[in-house]
Amino acid sequence: MPEGAQPETVADAVVNIVNAPFGKRPFRVVIDPANDGSAVAFPVIDRVREEFLHRIGFADLL
Repeated sequence: MPEGAQPETVADAVVNIVNAPFGKRPFRVVIDPANDGSAVAFPVIDRVREEFLHRIGFADLL
């Protein structure tokens, strides 16, 4: 964890998600104080997962 990382950032993100109107909550929220690339990797992983579920006929799980 980087020096000066603020744990309340996670709590703030949870509050924002809970306060979001139904249907507007994000699928994933990334808190990345280390800036280790997870904010870039997760959208790619989500896209691959979505394509896979469509391909095998389980798109309704999305």
